[in-house]
Amino acid sequence: MIPAPSRSRLVCALLLLAIPAAAENIEILRDAFGAPHIFAATPAGAAFGAGYAQAGDRTVALLANLRNAGEADPSVLSRAVRPIVNAYAAGINRYLEEHPELKAAPVSAANVAAYSRRAFQWIHGSNDLLLAPSRTTSKSVIAVLDPIADWNAPDRPYEMTLYATEGGLAMAGVAPPGIPFPVVGHTQFITVGWSGSPKDAGAAALDEAWSLLTARTLAEAHRALSMNQIPGAAFIGTAGGEIFDSGGASAAGGFLRRAGPSKNGDAASLELLRVQRTWPFGRVQDLAFSTDVYKADAWQARLAKSVPESKFARRLTGWNRRADADSVEALAFYLLKMELGPDAASLEPPQSLSDTRLRAALIRAQDRLEVDFDYGSKFGDLFRVAREGAHESNPVGGGVIPQAGMETARTIFFQRPASSFPAAAHIGNSGQAATRIVELSAQTPSSSILMPGVSDDPESTFFDDQARNLSPTLSTKPAYFRDRKELERHLSSRKQLIF
Repeated sequence: MIPAPSRSRLVCALLLLAIPAAAENIEILRDAFGAPHIFAATPAGAAFGAGYAQAGDRTVALLANLRNAGEADPSVLSRAVRPIVNAYAAGINRYLEEHPELKAAPVSAANVAAYSRRAFQWIHGSNDLLLAPSRTTSKSVIAVLDPIADWNAPDRPYEMTLYATEGGLAMAGVAPPGIPFPVVGHTQFITVGWSGSPKDAGAAALDEAWSLLTARTLAEAHRALSMNQIPGAAFIGTAGGEIFDSGGASAAGGFLRRAGPSKNGDAASLELLRVQRTWPFGRVQDLAFSTDVYKADAWQARLAKSVPESKFARRLTGWNRRADADSVEALAFYLLKMELGPDAASLEPPQSLSDTRLRAALIRAQDRLEVDFDYGSKFGDLFRVAREGAHESNPVGGGVIPQAGMETARTIFFQRPASSFPAAAHIGNSGQAATRIVELSAQTPSSSILMPGVSDDPESTFFDDQARNLSPTLSTKPAYFRDRKELERHLSSRKQLIF
């Protein structure tokens, strides 16, 4: 027979088990560009909000990513990450339940676990940069997280900021749709960037990604990396002032620069770092989006020496060597290079190029500029950005134009457009896809751009608004990290959920 006091405790315990767990309130606040900032009590609640938001913004891509991945056993994940994955799948399914017109079957945690093994394949190189405290005016690490991706692919990055009062969690960054939290991103303690890899990650890749982004010190980050689940190299900066490349690069000179897909664009960035020693947060954007044309000065010197009598040549020798969208001279330089035939792609004037051929190319380029283009046409009239389904393109500066030997730190890859755009135009639709700049100082200032916009719905305000509103300079927008008061002043919508 159970003693009375024990019976009382047993009854109380059974009653407590019968009471459902307290519901968690979740808020999704979207900034002026539609980027979701999710506030919850627990990391699982924040993941629930992330699943709901992704399902609304990227329905087709999200479901394709998860269903094409198949299923994997989520029980291999840690006790910390498993509820995050379960809640994320539940958030997706909540959105699908609320929109029966989609006629979409629910997804599972097993789908998320399977897709996580492909979660890093969307990064097609990156232009990541870490500046040590010795190179910044704030004496804090500044990071440029700058993955390269296809702007039209189903795995193009999705921007999100997650907060949970439990543990004081605050993290921001990007991941492909199908992943519950940023895999390239930061907290107030650490920044994490990755090189891409075509290899599948391990079954516990989400454990490593979560442990890394929630680390507070470089020692904790090393422990996370020791899981060896994620292919490729991590780029890490900490609030303690350390910068680290798991690929083995040395921080000689007080910075780490990941070699991106444009070798000469990298060289242009290194030149800027050589010229200016110390960088304030507000100027670091110049490193990420510089339009300085690598080695253009060599062509100017050749023109000044070989054809000093040409007014057209003198116009080019007076050019600031920046392929800005509003630059007539940058367009003229492109046309000159394209008239050089087999030498067009040369970064510097080859010794075989005679003055006679150079002079003839100048004349043809001037004729093209005056005949084939409207008066005052600029570089951004020919080089533009757009995504599939957009109704218009937008001018942009910089980019990688190998056929003309023009490369800048601003990494945009161009191709000839579909019939909906002018036949002469070159349309950029891949390259820097989710640039984020963050300083690991007390206030953690940060800014970002997600090309071309958050949503995949052509009828959404946020379909290509960042390409429209942040071009032609490719400036970043405020990220409002850990600044809810300022975020509240720039909201486009507010959604409340119960999990």
